[in-house]
Amino acid sequence: MLRLPYGISNFKTLVTEGYHYVDRTSYVELLENLDPRYLFFLRPRRFGKSLFISLLQHYYGLEHKKDFQTLFGKYYIGKNPTPNVNKYLVLCINFSSVNTANHESTFEGFLNSVRLGIKAFFQSYNQFFTKEDEDVLNMHQPNELMLNFLSIVNGKKTGRKIYLLIDEYDHFANELIAFDIDNFSNIVSRNGYVRKFYETIKVATHDGIVDRIFITGVSPITLDSLTSGFNIATGLTIYPNFNEMMGFTEQEVKFFFDNIDFPKEKMPDTLANIKKWYNGYLFHENAQNTLYNPDMVLSFLHHYTLFKEIPKNLLAPNIASDYGKIKRLFNINDRQQNWKTLEKIIENGKISAKLTREFSFEKVFDKNDFVSLLFYLGLLTVKGSFFDRTIFTIPNYVIKMLYFDHFQQLIMDKAQLTSDEVQLEEHIFELAQYNRIHPFLAVVERILKSLSSRDALKFDEKHLKVIFTSLFYVTGIYTIQSEFAVGREHVDLFLARRPPYEPPYQFVFELKYLKKSGEKQLETVKKEATQQLKKYLQHETFAPLNDLKAYVVVFVGTDVKAVEVLR
Repeated sequence: MLRLPYGISNFKTLVTEGYHYVDRTSYVELLENLDPRYLFFLRPRRFGKSLFISLLQHYYGLEHKKDFQTLFGKYYIGKNPTPNVNKYLVLCINFSSVNTANHESTFEGFLNSVRLGIKAFFQSYNQFFTKEDEDVLNMHQPNELMLNFLSIVNGKKTGRKIYLLIDEYDHFANELIAFDIDNFSNIVSRNGYVRKFYETIKVATHDGIVDRIFITGVSPITLDSLTSGFNIATGLTIYPNFNEMMGFTEQEVKFFFDNIDFPKEKMPDTLANIKKWYNGYLFHENAQNTLYNPDMVLSFLHHYTLFKEIPKNLLAPNIASDYGKIKRLFNINDRQQNWKTLEKIIENGKISAKLTREFSFEKVFDKNDFVSLLFYLGLLTVKGSFFDRTIFTIPNYVIKMLYFDHFQQLIMDKAQLTSDEVQLEEHIFELAQYNRIHPFLAVVERILKSLSSRDALKFDEKHLKVIFTSLFYVTGIYTIQSEFAVGREHVDLFLARRPPYEPPYQFVFELKYLKKSGEKQLETVKKEATQQLKKYLQHETFAPLNDLKAYVVVFVGTDVKAVEVLR
């Protein structure tokens, strides 16, 4: 049975201890053959960036030369080594552990990350350096530390150049912009320590000390701020031929399932669910394959191999905490504008915007910037294009859950209610277990009654559907599908069982909304909706489901005026 590489980002550990590695070494050759030598590559959280950095470190580092066959022999690059294999002194700096609690901790975290990288460098290449050289680690400014370190390397005449690897270059920035924009602006400004640090690196490339650079991160949030100090890097993020450099393809996910002793009879349904939950990432419309988030898939498989059951939580706690931080980003700049953008994404499932390649906080942070940031963070993905606009969509069900969870909190905040106060979960369980819908509908009525007159003026059927959907996401016991395709038509909501949960009932809803002035149309609307839903129930999708309950629910203003039960 395969050993799953869940949580492992050290390439040597992964290979030498028998974990399965999805071979991405052909991209080493592709990167080396590019004309640009200074590269940055962005992917969402938990997408395999640190493992790829470790791959480059072990492939190019002089200290790993003796282990080349052990580490790479069975992979593509082992059979096709490039001219630069094990040629460099590799300096690897990882900014993922910077504590952004305040100005001082951010600075100390940044400085310490640089120190740790340089210290590991001295240890790896101790044949070239002395203990006295390590005194440079006592420098108290990142740029001065880097400048003096590079001077020491240059003075040793090792005959080797540096390959600089920077992992999670923007980790601290993504934290700061959501709650301390002034601190962020200061550290990346012309006199800020981050910009000065990168200016030092740029000088080192001109001097020939640093020969190659590969930088990873989540978003280009600091790139424009660093431009005057570091305008030499080429971004590969949306190049179609690098779409699959990180992440899993459908075929690769199936290979895992085929080799972990997963029951064959459960395979088709489980693979279909996994595709719905974790697949869907595309970083260029012309790329060939959509991708699965690798950490989400490995978390699922890891749970299954331990307990022989499908996990109840679709997101492992470590992944959920990462994405939980993203909610703060909705507070950037214009919260009202971000709220409208969020509403549009949830209502339509897609949105178009001009993709921002580099962000600048010297101009207004607009809708295009916000949508682009959601794309880089993995909360949206590429669907297509329209003239100079990119069409973005929600990549998969798990990300959709995050949206609706956040939206549900916003709705409750607007209504000045809490889930506990209205016993929301209990009412959904009551529906799932006993087919009692009225307690849940009473919660919806309370929310509608709390809307301001301004909100009520623009309220319509699609808003009602969004409220229903976001409230149902609370429990996680159903896969909630809005505008579910039934032949060529669409039913408003379908609540389908989600393994491993087995509630007695599944549900379909046809929802209608009338303003108070339209109450005379109630009977006509109810009749038409009932006929429509009866037609859906005869379709081959729903006809065999004996446990399916079907409701027509009509609201007039803030009140439920009709509930028609068809099954």
